[in-house]
Amino acid sequence: MPDPQHAGSSALFVTGTDTDVGKTFVCGLLLGYLRGEGIAAGYQKWVSTGGEGLPADLAACLEAAGLPVAEAVPELQTPYRFRLPASPHLAAEAEGRSIEPDLILARFRELAARHPVLIVEGVGGLLVPVRRDLLLANLLARLALPTLVVARSGLGTLNHTLLTLEALRARAVPVLGVVCSDSGHDEDERIAADNLRTIADMGKVTVFGRLPRCRTAAEAAIAFRPVGDAIRKVLCH
Repeated sequence: MPDPQHAGSSALFVTGTDTDVGKTFVCGLLLGYLRGEGIAAGYQKWVSTGGEGLPADLAACLEAAGLPVAEAVPELQTPYRFRLPASPHLAAEAEGRSIEPDLILARFRELAARHPVLIVEGVGGLLVPVRRDLLLANLLARLALPTLVVARSGLGTLNHTLLTLEALRARAVPVLGVVCSDSGHDEDERIAADNLRTIADMGKVTVFGRLPRCRTAAEAAIAFRPVGDAIRKVLCH
């Protein structure tokens, strides 16, 4: 059952159709956009895998948002951190540890109370195991957070995106919409344009826009602005 304390809250979950699709970058751009609009938004990623020290995704998100790394609070923003770059369940097992959903939910509530909008980034795709008896999607369903799907713009995105939308709806998780992200500078324009249209029509979802591959952070922030405007109208209505 959804957590009644935060169902319909100003928190936003961001999932990707698969790993390395650009969701951390989108989280960072959205965080920077909201901060620029005077909204003291925050960021959290429940599980971070790969590397030691400051989690790479947390650092990348802050960088994309134009915020100092000194602002990071890893204990709250990334409650679980593991060295092995693998699915959360395996990364935890490699260290003889187990991910406890109640701890994640407690850290979520604590950080959500500090921000008018909290952006929560997923781990890989929606059906990634948090542990061997729990999928990320089922943990998300306990909170019923509005969810933004980050999908690739190009060839191969339709199946992944429509399956992700289906999995969210099967668990009664509200779908905020979709953002498409280019994988490179040479996307086939005909395919990308039709993908956005097909996702919107067949997925019965709002596609907020398409993020091109940018060469600088400033260029990316400018390209993201219309996407951010569209998301803000829905999220902060």
